[in-house]
Amino acid sequence: MRRSFIVWTLWALAGSAMGQSWLVLDMGQKLPSDWSWSAKSQLRTPAENMWRWDEGLVDLGLSKSFDAVPGLAVTGQWRTGWQWPQQGGWTKGWRWATSARWKTDVGDHALGVRIRHQFGGAWMRPWDRARWRASLKWTHDLPSGWKLVPSGEFFLGRKGQQLSPQAWRGRLALDKKLSKRRHLMVAYQAQAPIQGRPDVTEHTVILAVAVALKKVKRQKNEDGLH
Repeated sequence: MRRSFIVWTLWALAGSAMGQSWLVLDMGQKLPSDWSWSAKSQLRTPAENMWRWDEGLVDLGLSKSFDAVPGLAVTGQWRTGWQWPQQGGWTKGWRWATSARWKTDVGDHALGVRIRHQFGGAWMRPWDRARWRASLKWTHDLPSGWKLVPSGEFFLGRKGQQLSPQAWRGRLALDKKLSKRRHLMVAYQAQAPIQGRPDVTEHTVILAVAVALKKVKRQKNEDGLH
């Protein structure tokens, strides 16, 4: 409890210094036949006031891994988002995303690549409006259950008949394994549009708790066979 309070306090102080923060709860579970599901909720604050939650997001995902290509998984994800502007009222948006993810281990490291196609309702920010996203993530194991995870992502959208860069995002995260199925992540993120106002960079501090439920095992028939 004391450790959690210290982490929360440091996250709040960092968020107030950088101007924006995200609070994330992530849950997931592996299913038989290499399927898995995930549910993620987020609360976000604006850059002007990190103590005022003005946006909420819910992501629901379903993934399928393929033994024929080790490390490959295809994911479908539905996002619903709500915003509460300071002027009053609220708005709602949605998004569907289909992703192909590939991950491989390199000694004490892990390399991950993801290509995502997305479309949906009225989003104002370029990283939400982008049709295509390409990301690269590098994971390095540290002592005592810690991991260092730098990552980068480009957002691509239509400009005429061609795809063109819309925005970029960089993140540096520290992941701590709390128990067999619980992780805590603290991260710094910077993102900015490439077109429009490229000089406006958003700085965000992220605090995330990930909980993995016990894997659902395939039930056996009375004769003991699957």
